Amino acid sequence: MDKEFFKINHKINLLDILHILDISKDEIVFKKENLDVHPEKINIEDFVSFENLKKNKLSFFTNVKSNFKNVSSGICIAEKENFKYLNKDIIKIPYSNPKKGFSKILKKYVTENQQYKKKNKIHPSAIVHKTAKIGKNVFIGAYSIICEDVIIEDNTYISERVTISSNCKVGKECFIGAGVFIECTVLNKKVNVAHNTVLGKIGFGFIPENTNTILTPHVGSLIIGKGTNIGSGCTIDRGLIDKTLIGKYVMIDNQVHIGHNCVIDDFCILAGQVGLSGSVVLEKNVILGGDVSVKDNIKIGEGSIVAGASKVFNSFPKASKIGGSPAQDINSWKRLVASQRLSYKKRKKN
Repeated sequence: MDKEFFKINHKINLLDILHILDISKDEIVFKKENLDVHPEKINIEDFVSFENLKKNKLSFFTNVKSNFKNVSSGICIAEKENFKYLNKDIIKIPYSNPKKGFSKILKKYVTENQQYKKKNKIHPSAIVHKTAKIGKNVFIGAYSIICEDVIIEDNTYISERVTISSNCKVGKECFIGAGVFIECTVLNKKVNVAHNTVLGKIGFGFIPENTNTILTPHVGSLIIGKGTNIGSGCTIDRGLIDKTLIGKYVMIDNQVHIGHNCVIDDFCILAGQVGLSGSVVLEKNVILGGDVSVKDNIKIGEGSIVAGASKVFNSFPKASKIGGSPAQDINSWKRLVASQRLSYKKRKKN
C-alpha cells in the first residue's frame, strides 16, 4: 500500500482480520515452535503484495508459479492446499478465495476510512440548489454543482467537481468520483461511479443532410441498478425515447461506451474499451473481454462469453462462446485461425 496516498486510520489486530473473514483463530497455521504467536497480540501495519511480505504485514497468495522462496515472514491469506508452498515462518490464514478475502479487508480498512468517514459535510465552494433534497450523512465535495430537484439519499459521497443535473436521483450509499457529470439519470443504492465518467448524455443520433444535419433530441433516461460499478472515463447514453437500462451488480471497466437504449441485465461484466452501439441487449451474466465492439440492435444470450477484441455483427443464443472478427462460435474461429496459419506455412515453404 502506498502510504503517501492511502492510510490505515486506526490499529488493526489479527483478530479483526479473522473476524472479517469469519475464520476461527484455531484455524490459522504457524510454526509450532513459535509458541508466542497469539492473534490478539499481533497488529497489521501494512497491506502489501506477496513479494513484499514481511513481519506484521498482510498479503494473499494465489500464484504457485511465482518466486516465493525469499518470502519468509508475515501474514498471508491462502487456500489450504497452497500452504505447502509458503515458508513455515509465515502465519497462514485459510480462505477459499484469497484475493476476495484480501479485497474485503482493504475495503474495510482503507477505502471506507478514506472516503466515507466524512459525514454531514458540504464544501463551502459547492453549489446546491435550494430545491435539492439531501439525505443524512451526505458529503459533497469542492466545486460540485447540485441542480434543481436533485435527490441524494443517505450515506452517499459526492466527490469534487461533480455536476448532477436537474431531477436526477442518487440512491443510498453511492460513491460518485471526481469530475463525474450526471443528467437524466437514476442511480439505485450502492452504485459506484469512478472519476470523469459521463452518465445520461445525449446519444449519437442525427438526421444527415449536409449543412442542415439535425441532431436528434434524446428524451429518454438512464437507469442504473443496485450495486453496479462503473469505471473511469466511461460514457453511457440516455435513451432516445425510452430508457437505457443497466441492471444490478454489473461491472463496467474504464473507458467503456454504452449507446442509447442498450439493456444490460444483472451481473454482466464489460472489460476496458468495450463499445456498444445503440439498442444492444446483454442478458444476465454476459462477459465481454477488452476492446469488444457490438453492432446496434444485437442481442447476446445469457451466460455468453465474448473474447477480447472481437467484433460482433450478429446475435448469439444463450451460453455462447464467441470470438473473432467478425465474431463467431469460438471453436469455429479457432479452427479458422489454425487453418489460416497452416496455409501460410505451406505457402512459405513453396
